[in-house]
Amino acid sequence: MKSLIEATEYTKKKKKHQLIKLKKSHLEEPFEDLKLYLEGEKHLTTVSSNFNYLADWNLWHFISDFINEHKITNKYLSLSTYWAMQSSNWDLALGQISNSYKSAIPFDRSIMHLGQLLYLGWCNEAEKYGNLLLKMLYGKQYNGWIAKPLYAWFVIELFCKWQKIELDKTKLKHPDHLGIYEEALANWDTTDQQKLNDIVDKLSIFHIAQCDEDVATDEDGNEFSPEFTSSDYFIFPVEILAWLAIRKVLGLPTYNGLDELMKLKINQLPSMTIEIPQQDLVSQCKHKLIEDNPHLALDL
Repeated sequence: MKSLIEATEYTKKKKKHQLIKLKKSHLEEPFEDLKLYLEGEKHLTTVSSNFNYLADWNLWHFISDFINEHKITNKYLSLSTYWAMQSSNWDLALGQISNSYKSAIPFDRSIMHLGQLLYLGWCNEAEKYGNLLLKMLYGKQYNGWIAKPLYAWFVIELFCKWQKIELDKTKLKHPDHLGIYEEALANWDTTDQQKLNDIVDKLSIFHIAQCDEDVATDEDGNEFSPEFTSSDYFIFPVEILAWLAIRKVLGLPTYNGLDELMKLKINQLPSMTIEIPQQDLVSQCKHKLIEDNPHLALDL
C-alpha cells in the first residue's frame, strides 16, 4: 500500500465483505460442526479448522469495529486469539495420534496469534503457545518452514530472546538475513529512547509499504509476495506490537514517537488486564478427544 489511508480503505471494504458474505462458513457452520463432532457425526480432523474459522470471524469484527466505529472491542480480539491457539493445540495433538497427520495453521499466521497473546498481556499463555509453535516449527507440522515472510522469523526470534531460548537454525529454513528486522533484533532490549523510536518508525513505514493481498507471479510461476498479504493486519502491525509488549513486560522504555500508524488507538497496548475467555464447547471437545485417546497429553 502507498499510505495508511489506502491500507485503511482497503481493509474497511474487505472486512465489510467478509462479515456479510462469510457469516455462514465462519460462524454458523463451525458451531454446528463442533456440536456434530461431540455427537460423533464429524471426524476429529474437522475440529481445528472450525476453531480457526471462529478465530478469523472474531478478528474481522475487532478490526471492523475500530475502522467503522473507532471502538476497541477487546472481547473480539481475545476470542479470536483463544480460538486460534486452540486450533494449533488441536493440530499438534492430532499429530501425536496419527503419524500421517501434519496439518496446521501456516506459521506466518500462527506467529501473529502469538503476537496477539503478547498484545493482550497474556504472558503465561504466550510462553506456552510460543513453545508449542517451536515444537511445530521443528516438527512435521512446519518442517523448518520457509524463508519468507521475514516478519514470522522476527517474532519467533523475539520470543526466544525473551525466553532465553537458543533457536537451532541448523534444523530450520531460516533466512540468512532478516533485512529491516536485523536492527530491531540487535536492539530488542535497548534503553535508548530515540533509537527505539527510530527503529519502530522504520518498521511501521516498511509495514505499510509491504501490505498487499495481490501476489504477483512471473511466467515461471515464481511468487513475489509482499510481507503482509492479509488485510487482517494491514493497520494492526502485530509483529511490531509483539516487540513493544515484550519490552513492556521487561520494564523497558516504551515507544513515544509520532508515526501515524503507531499512534492509532488500536495500536496502543491495553492498559487494563483483558480476561481470558472460556468456551464450554472447547472444553467439551478436549474432553472427548482425551476420552477417545486416554494416553494423549495436550499442550494447552
